Amino acid sequence: MFANEPPETLETGFGAWLGSGFDHPYSVRTQRVYRSVVRAFLVFAEEHAIGDPGQVNAPWIRLFVVGSRNASGDRYSQTYRNVRVAALSAFWEWLILTGRSDQSAIVNYMRMCSTDNSRKIGRPAGGKPPRRLPPVLMWDHQKALLAAAEASDSRTSVRDHAIMALILATGLRSDEVCSLEANMVTLAYRRLRVIGKGNKERLVDFSHAPEAIGVLELWLEERADFLGDAGVESPYFFVTRTGKRLTGSLVYQQVSRYIRVAGLGAVLSRKGGAHVLRHTATSIMFARNVPVLQIQENLGHEDLKTTQIYAHLLPREHEAKASCDFG
Repeated sequence: MFANEPPETLETGFGAWLGSGFDHPYSVRTQRVYRSVVRAFLVFAEEHAIGDPGQVNAPWIRLFVVGSRNASGDRYSQTYRNVRVAALSAFWEWLILTGRSDQSAIVNYMRMCSTDNSRKIGRPAGGKPPRRLPPVLMWDHQKALLAAAEASDSRTSVRDHAIMALILATGLRSDEVCSLEANMVTLAYRRLRVIGKGNKERLVDFSHAPEAIGVLELWLEERADFLGDAGVESPYFFVTRTGKRLTGSLVYQQVSRYIRVAGLGAVLSRKGGAHVLRHTATSIMFARNVPVLQIQENLGHEDLKTTQIYAHLLPREHEAKASCDFG
């Protein structure tokens, strides 16, 4: 056992701390990922007979972060390695705060890697991979993606089409799509309210994308059929065929599937899923001259610099044929 406690106890305690009242709380997704990393680390510690947090030094951390491989036998990406370091940094902060450890192995690891030596043992800022321009779908690629969903004979094609249209219109995160409630959406005014990271509510205006309305209205009709056939009620805007709340993994899976069907896999390389639609949505807003402060509010960015990364990634629409038809 690590720190003389069962792994389940440590993971549960750490998870409860992650979800406690910080000034800037960890998102639900970050909590889930960090707990997953800690769970893997506790298995690693058991496999290497590490029982005392004081035994964990920089080489051990390096072996876990850099030497581990995924289920396919491949080494993890640099981005995920950074996430592992951030998760362990949070874990060691909790160990220290709860008296389970008196030193942070992560600090020593960072020194060994010649990173920011002045970093304090505090709440980690998260992984910081090399800055690259985010991938976005060009206008014709957006049209091809939505057309693939519209042409599908899948029982959920209308819903999937509506999900992608809404993300492209609003830039919602997949978790926000899943938690979006029907009473939070006002199609007549092209606005919605959403609870985002840190349990913060924001108002999202998508009046720049009126072409999204048609498929969303079509989905509401389909949604009523789903719920009626299942004999249930649900507060959520998007539901499964049995009336249940969607999951982030399902949204990722469906968006990735249509990206492949539309023949865009090569364009996006391995960067598929709903998040590329969020990147694209931000670029669409810039291309359609939405005020930058409104874009920042729509996306829920705390720092305007984050929003401005997406400026000029898409050319402006000069002709109707260049426009992406969401309907």
